[in-house]
Amino acid sequence: MGEPGDLAYTIKCVHEKGYISMDHVLPMVCASQFGILGGGSLGPEAPLVAVCAALGGYVSRVILKRTDRNIIRKHTLMGMAGALAAFFGCPLGGSLFALEVNSRFGVEYFEHMVESIICGEITLCVFRSLAGLPIAPIWTISSTKLVNATTNDVVVGAIIGLIGAGIAAIFKKFHMIVMAELKQRELLNEADAPKRALLGATIVVILGMFIPQTMFWGEYEFQTISTMSPTNTLEHIWPNRSIIGFQMNNGFTCLLVAFGKLIAISCTVAGGYRGGFIFPFFASGAAFGRAFCTILPSVPVSLSCLSFAAAINVGITRTSLASPIILCFLAGEPNAMSGVLAASLVSLVATTYMPFIVTQQPREDMQHQCIFPNMGASSNSGLDAESEMDHVTVDEEKSLL
Repeated sequence: MGEPGDLAYTIKCVHEKGYISMDHVLPMVCASQFGILGGGSLGPEAPLVAVCAALGGYVSRVILKRTDRNIIRKHTLMGMAGALAAFFGCPLGGSLFALEVNSRFGVEYFEHMVESIICGEITLCVFRSLAGLPIAPIWTISSTKLVNATTNDVVVGAIIGLIGAGIAAIFKKFHMIVMAELKQRELLNEADAPKRALLGATIVVILGMFIPQTMFWGEYEFQTISTMSPTNTLEHIWPNRSIIGFQMNNGFTCLLVAFGKLIAISCTVAGGYRGGFIFPFFASGAAFGRAFCTILPSVPVSLSCLSFAAAINVGITRTSLASPIILCFLAGEPNAMSGVLAASLVSLVATTYMPFIVTQQPREDMQHQCIFPNMGASSNSGLDAESEMDHVTVDEEKSLL
């Protein structure tokens, strides 16, 4: 069916072409099902983004007959925003995520922000209405909600953000080692893709047999992890028990779940499976948060779990504004926002020079010397520079049709 692409490829296309070819839609839909339904640690986020981005660009180019590259990019970003807003149930957070994930330091396609949020709001209403789903939180981390926010919460969030940035750096290093090992064994070739997939699946399944909390992408497992509930509450796992009787009942077992989840994410990605790692990092962060609370019991559980989830995710995806909004909405903890946002911002700054998604890059028509002195645009770029890719060429348009 062809190459399905991934999140990094989607971001690359947004920058370079402004659209994603429709040739990747069917392969992505089919390829992502193997990892998602099979219990791998990747979720539907990235496939939804890629598919809806391709649809948005297609409508722009073929139906609306647009040729200006930035207009096509706007419609592509609107498709991405709609997908994440509907999926998360949070129109502002989902839309911002679609915009932030393309760059390493905030929203750079700012001129498309309002239209993307509008699309996210509309898509959310349509999807939730047709699916019969409420627009409401899905997690209850603690029976006692945070009734207010204090400056201590911000300080604690900032400290957690720094720790989370370190965890993100450790994950990146580990994943690089895994990929280097696969390359050395010549398993990254297309001809050896089945062997690589089998190896990744074997590790994920064995890990799940010992630590069931590491299975699947974490949207529903987050509730069990954040509340340290028994494994028999894992509704998507059968049999929902560990072969060694593993339970999350102390700080050490929480760390085992946290690091086990990171290993599962890396092995799923390295195995060549397609999917998103937003919820998986959230789940790992929840486990780290519970471990942190065993050391400092005075820290609210919801603040700790959400801050770790945000910090780790931001260290990888660079989405410092969207992540805390999404997390606080899904957990129904609006008063945790100050601390979780602090964790996100600290993690963003601490991991500025540690890009995980290599295709995240500054806009060609903006100067970034203050933030990225070695990663800015080319020497002929500037606010008044005209990019050679402003319009879709005639040859490209013919290939699209």
